[in-house]
Amino acid sequence: MAERFPETMKVSIVIINYNTSDDLERCLKSISYSPPDCEFAITVVDNASTDPGLNGVINRFPDINWIMNDENTGFAKGANIGVASMQADWYLILNPDIVIQPGSFANLLEYADKHTQAGLIGPQLLNDDGSIQESCRRFYSFKTLLMRRTFLGKLPGGKKIVDEHLMRDFDHLESRPVDWVIGGCILVRHKAIEQIGPMDERFFLYFEDVDWCYRMWQSSWEVHYAADSRFFHRHRRDSAAGPMKKTFWLHLFSMISFYEKWGILVYLLKRWRDPLSKVLMWVLDMAALNSAFVSAYMIRSLVNPLFPENLFPLAEYRPLQLFASLLASLTFLMLGRYGSGSARRLPTVSERLKQVGVVSLLLLASTYLSHQAVYSRAVLLLFIPMFAVTATIAERLYSDVRNRMEKGWLSLERTLLAGPVEEIKSWLENGIDNREHGIDAVGYVAESSDPDLDLPYLGTPEKMVSLVRQYRVSQVVFWEWPNGSFQMISQLASLREMRVRLRWRLDETSLLKSGARFESFATAPSAVLDPDAGRPALRYISRIFDIVAGVLMMVTSSPVWLFFSGTKRTVGYVTSTGSHQTFKVACSIDGSCKPVICQLPLIVEVIAGRVSLIGSKPLLISMGNTSVDWNLGGSKPSLVGYWSGVDFKQRLLLFWNDPAGLSSVIEETKL
Repeated sequence: MAERFPETMKVSIVIINYNTSDDLERCLKSISYSPPDCEFAITVVDNASTDPGLNGVINRFPDINWIMNDENTGFAKGANIGVASMQADWYLILNPDIVIQPGSFANLLEYADKHTQAGLIGPQLLNDDGSIQESCRRFYSFKTLLMRRTFLGKLPGGKKIVDEHLMRDFDHLESRPVDWVIGGCILVRHKAIEQIGPMDERFFLYFEDVDWCYRMWQSSWEVHYAADSRFFHRHRRDSAAGPMKKTFWLHLFSMISFYEKWGILVYLLKRWRDPLSKVLMWVLDMAALNSAFVSAYMIRSLVNPLFPENLFPLAEYRPLQLFASLLASLTFLMLGRYGSGSARRLPTVSERLKQVGVVSLLLLASTYLSHQAVYSRAVLLLFIPMFAVTATIAERLYSDVRNRMEKGWLSLERTLLAGPVEEIKSWLENGIDNREHGIDAVGYVAESSDPDLDLPYLGTPEKMVSLVRQYRVSQVVFWEWPNGSFQMISQLASLREMRVRLRWRLDETSLLKSGARFESFATAPSAVLDPDAGRPALRYISRIFDIVAGVLMMVTSSPVWLFFSGTKRTVGYVTSTGSHQTFKVACSIDGSCKPVICQLPLIVEVIAGRVSLIGSKPLLISMGNTSVDWNLGGSKPSLVGYWSGVDFKQRLLLFWNDPAGLSSVIEETKL
């Protein structure tokens, strides 16, 4: 090398070491015997090794870049540290047990220069005896994991599945694109790392290579196996040594993390995480209520001699327990305990006391009015403080489990960031720990990229919907309110349809009015539109009301519609953000809406559930085809709302003369 660490180079060699000084020295010697014919540098990242031979290796190779970590950070983080320490066109990431062969570098770089779409390349790896290792694989499936880790893989059917996974259907002497290659020796293109990001540090050891290769293919980069470039690899396969080895459990946990990140079942669970979380909260609440009831009964039975009346058997209280469970469920539902955002926020002391207190008072009142002498008043009075205690314990248990899962990357919300690159960069540079806030940021979309960001640039905002599908995103964070363009509104509509949570990092009162809720997000205010905005009970009541009112209006409007069917009229089209549907609206020649009695097709949509009577004000997008987009709140497209008048009479008149208020919206647009 012409200088110790050149500013620009073709290849940066990164070796991650942990207590393998003998292998490391052999690897470094092989590089010195067969160096690349280009500018290169070597970085060794040591993960706090304790073996005594390391100091000798450092002394014998003083001219390389040594990075000594204070703790064992794992393979992925160690590799990222090494990659970030140098600027190069290519990064050759090695295990210490790799031995370079003469001509290996030249063949590998020649292959890389010829295949410009290859973001990651794995050479042919050889055992000490010269036999070929099965270093390129097909992606894992559930069947593959089952066969690879159980005796079923030795059966004929299981062996076939394992053989397909290990790509034993070809002789490994042919260079070709593959699903993934093992990370013991990989050449990675700098441009590919800029686009997809570094290794995922949630993987302490194992599966970081599978994940990186998977992300390469997702971002239109290819993964290749270069058979003409050969390296020796002392492959131990510690993960297959059995459950008595630590590496076995590391492999297992990494496998779980990989399927937590990319598995379809986990993705579906995450997509429905809020409803499932609310179900879990309800189960814990019912367990807390019944535990409190049984505890109160047991305390009363212990002091039974102090009371003149005998205590009836616990079986006699089962109808009361069932009634109390139903009463608590309805009460908690109406008080918002299972509302939007409740899954990530523990109730305050006053909120908890209010919820428990209302349930207790209703329960006492119902038993008093029913004159049930079989129920002990002492049991009911003891139940109140016991319920407050058990409900608190259940909440703490739920919160603790959720926090532990998030810290272990097991229940983080896959998040896409969208906005000006300067705003995103400023937010990321504030030292916010995304994991503490339940965030797994997959990347960002913006009009331009910034190479200094440690987050993958996934493209422009126009690609947002396809990226959400590709990366299985469940939340999108915006820094700007939609500009009103049809393309942006259409994308937001699709995201709402896909049950994706939309979050804006701004204090936008119009958002709060349209159904969003306020929530602190990474220490900053934000407005959130949940997939299931609003209280479920109110939605069900509203739906019943829509059906009844719609049927009555249909009976009234049908004769009028048939009478005017031959008259000249204009038909407009209403586009719903929530459902991407197009609805016909009868309009006059001047563009104003006709009375509701002339809107039979729209009334049919109300009965069908695609339009609601009460909701948010529509926003006009295009005058050309009278296309209208509705507010992005949780409510459906509506014919009347808070915007339609101060008192009931004004709302009723507007609903009758100008349903949905489209005439006034058109006039505002003309101005």
